[in-house]
Amino acid sequence: MVQLWRKRAMTRRVLAGLVAGIMSLTFTGKLEAGDGWREGEPMITARSHAGAALLGEDFYVVGGDSTSGPRSLTEIYDMKGNIWRASAALPVGLQQFGMTASGGRLYIAGGFQAGEVEGEAARATYRFWEFDPQIGVWTNGPRLPEARQDLGLVTVDGKLYALGGQGEKNEQVWRFDPAVDKWQVVGNAMPVSRSSAAYVASGKLIYAIGGRIGGVPSARVDVFDTVSGTWRAGVPLPEARMGHVAALVNGAIHVTGGESWSPPKTYTDHFVLNADDTSWSRLAGLHVPRHGAVAGAYGNQFVVIGGSPGAGVYTVFTQSDTVDIYEAGGK
Repeated sequence: MVQLWRKRAMTRRVLAGLVAGIMSLTFTGKLEAGDGWREGEPMITARSHAGAALLGEDFYVVGGDSTSGPRSLTEIYDMKGNIWRASAALPVGLQQFGMTASGGRLYIAGGFQAGEVEGEAARATYRFWEFDPQIGVWTNGPRLPEARQDLGLVTVDGKLYALGGQGEKNEQVWRFDPAVDKWQVVGNAMPVSRSSAAYVASGKLIYAIGGRIGGVPSARVDVFDTVSGTWRAGVPLPEARMGHVAALVNGAIHVTGGESWSPPKTYTDHFVLNADDTSWSRLAGLHVPRHGAVAGAYGNQFVVIGGSPGAGVYTVFTQSDTVDIYEAGGK
């Protein structure tokens, strides 16, 4: 079994170069002046399905997938200096996890974890990791109630909320309070469970945007009130999406990228939820379509990092090092 796994891994690495070369001919692009987007310094290591969070001036990009399985590396994008540097790697390879920042620390929940011994298969995990930049080491925190991958993790009032994903009881909302170092189930269950969605906190609310529902991309948006623990229907996306990214920039929710499987396709579309919370507007899109990127807000900038322009089976062979930054305007 181990020999078979090694042969398959070698085959994937050989195919990677061939497929990536072919796909790069299709998905190359250059950002044009005047549409709000500009290019940042490319990542050191191209990847998709990583996690990211902002601490001060630094975007930490962690983990991600590769032709040989989940990665463990961490790289930091200095927004002010427009440069990258390496940081402490995770103890294990990890992809498709939830990541957020709170109280000057980074947190990672769940994900698809690489095997820790030779021949062990990758699997969904219940592990929870914490990182204090003053110490520079990832440490184990209290485990999640259940193993879960492809989930969201967001911060509201210093507390962490884990939502969606694949795994048992994936309709439950889990909250972690760093003050008591404990997870608990809170509020009502998500009306419709999903994976490959985007999650954004705005005030006391958490928006669950799109995702894969019933095996297909969805435009559905549901909004969780962290005070009352209840859900309400949000305004659906203009088009169904999964594998997209989102961030709150100057009080407005921006969404971009994503994929579909039938047929395999990635997207450049860029939507923003209007201030009255009743409709979406379309803005200038990415110049290179991709999914599985990471994103965040830095001042009035919508920052989109990495991802893959190839959908489905092409994902791991077309990983991007691209950093695109959209100037949203305002203060």
